[in-house]
Amino acid sequence: MKACAYSLIIAILLLAVPAAHADDDRRIRRLQRSGEILSLETIFAAARSVKPGRIVDVDLDKEDGRYIYEIEVLDAGGRVWEMEFDARTGSLLKLKQDD
Repeated sequence: MKACAYSLIIAILLLAVPAAHADDDRRIRRLQRSGEILSLETIFAAARSVKPGRIVDVDLDKEDGRYIYEIEVLDAGGRVWEMEFDARTGSLLKLKQDD
């Protein structure tokens, strides 16, 4: 009985993750179309101009009423850099090397 319940919980969680991701994608596209945030291509170009490398993680958060892109870049030396950009203007807000 417990095994069946655990299996059901795992199945529900696995199905919920893609749905949540799709909701995020729709929200981001809506914000980009409305001009409230810049496109990822624009933000990626800004990030690579600060620290060239491969983008390994991207998040969009809302902090204090404004959207912030959080970008992680892996540079040629194997270091990971965390950057925050104002999602509306593309201004670099924070740069630090990840530990």
